[in-house]
Amino acid sequence: MGSLKATIPTDSRSNLEQFLFDRLLDQSQPIHERFRALFSLRNLKGPGPRNALIHATRDSSNLLAHEAAFALGQMQDAEAIPALEAVLNDLSLHPIVRHEAAEALGAIGLESIVPLLKNSLTGDPAQEVRETCELALKRIEEMNATTSTVDGSSVAEKSPFLSVDPAAPASLSSSVDELRGFLLDEKRGMYERYGALFALRNHGGDGAVSAIVDSLAANSALLKHEFSGCLCFGPIAKQSCFSCPL
Repeated sequence: MGSLKATIPTDSRSNLEQFLFDRLLDQSQPIHERFRALFSLRNLKGPGPRNALIHATRDSSNLLAHEAAFALGQMQDAEAIPALEAVLNDLSLHPIVRHEAAEALGAIGLESIVPLLKNSLTGDPAQEVRETCELALKRIEEMNATTSTVDGSSVAEKSPFLSVDPAAPASLSSSVDELRGFLLDEKRGMYERYGALFALRNHGGDGAVSAIVDSLAANSALLKHEFSGCLCFGPIAKQSCFSCPL
């Protein structure tokens, strides 16, 4: 079966986008139905879905607004940068929503985003937002430093789960014990700890799950937040069901 973009005629696609847009923003709908609409729009991509998700970043549900910002980052749509910048700089919004806007900007990864992130890194009152800006800046720096192909395009390691991660995973040549040590070391930088976290996610196995679960004791609320996302991917998701104390 082909993608929706390839198989749905223009009129039908417009009708589908409008249906999903209405469902996403309808606060009378159960939250799980609104989330289904959100991720369907993310998969469709294009200006209509992008604008719907931008609207959702201002939703009264912080959970939905956070996830809408996340989806915009996963789409890596540069046209969303002004809206994400506005969310990041709006201190009336919950820090978890603004954090995700910063992460989304890092996922888009353009050099023009750097000044926006640096401004929030030094001036935002919320620690989790400042930490996210630190991560996003480091990600953009690493992307720019990555070896380029002959045609000049950037070469970056792809996530086995097709996600745009906020940090490149540490080398899988590191043992689970080494990665665990990096993850739980409060003296290490946040980007390095995130790299260990995503390497453990990719590694899988009981030891990796145990190390990720232990990160719940970290001082950083941001790291704790990312913990749950890492346990939702691939085989590690099944293993984590029996290990997580939540």
